[in-house]
Amino acid sequence: MGTWDATIFGNDTSLDIKEEFFERYNQGEDANTIKNDLTSDLYDDDMYDVLFALAHCLWEVGQLDDEFLLEIKEIILNKEDLELAQELGADSEFLEQRSENLEKFLEKISVKKENPKKRIAPPVPVESKYRNGAVMVFQYDDGMYGALIAVDGAFFDKETYYAYLQTDIKMTTKPTMKDVRSARILDPSFHSVEFNSFRDSKYYYSFVNCISGYLKSSATKKFEKYNDSVFEIIGYLSDWGSCCSAASGGFDYYKSKSIELLLINRLNQTNINSYIYNDIIAFLISINSVKVIPYIENMLLTQNRVDNEIYLALKNNSSKNLTKLRKMMLEKFE
Repeated sequence: MGTWDATIFGNDTSLDIKEEFFERYNQGEDANTIKNDLTSDLYDDDMYDVLFALAHCLWEVGQLDDEFLLEIKEIILNKEDLELAQELGADSEFLEQRSENLEKFLEKISVKKENPKKRIAPPVPVESKYRNGAVMVFQYDDGMYGALIAVDGAFFDKETYYAYLQTDIKMTTKPTMKDVRSARILDPSFHSVEFNSFRDSKYYYSFVNCISGYLKSSATKKFEKYNDSVFEIIGYLSDWGSCCSAASGGFDYYKSKSIELLLINRLNQTNINSYIYNDIIAFLISINSVKVIPYIENMLLTQNRVDNEIYLALKNNSSKNLTKLRKMMLEKFE
């Protein structure tokens, strides 16, 4: 998971925990039931981010008990989180900032909040013509036409989540549904600067509109109006639901032997401790690459931990070619 600063919520894990906690809490679940559920299966690399996030959430709603507070206090005073961060490659500047933030965090949650957060009524679902399955055409900066497919969206009165899969369509005339059905899907990392260097440049387009994101309150009310100014819906495909991370299984995903070889070559030039190295491994697992097997095997035999992205990719992979490695990983790290 990503980390961008040394604050308590300066990482994906803590933000995900906070989001799930309040989503469930606002739906009426007991706060400690949520806490127990979210701490039932912790990964070593993310453990403290999960615990700190939960401690903050429980403090926010006035339900941080003395026992859990003491556990958090001991973790911070014993510098357990700092030691883990150092093991994972954090530099001295990050560690110093993290130490200061943890001290302030402990001081904050050690005093009960005067006005705890109350439950907020969950948002009400609403209909949208940009529902899952909507096929939208648009024009690139150069005037060429492209097409997106709406997936995994959720529309409510006070908030909206939208996600679009981008196709490899780039043509001079407006695409038809037939064009879309025969198109390929570009994976989400396609527009990453780090990843783009080893992808086929002819498929890399400048796309300036959002592919996915969240909208709140007033922005949600303007969602369709904004979309209407950029996109034209030409039809609907089936609703694939929550399928963004598994889109490669449902579409003609853009992959080829040349891409696989380029990725393997990039692995040979990348530090094994780099996040890019881990991301490439996880991607190759997702396309059932046989060539990545020696690299995974080496990681499992020589490393004391495995990156969370790789762990989940391998755990959820059903390919027979990766069965041996999947079993090896689960025996070592579960």
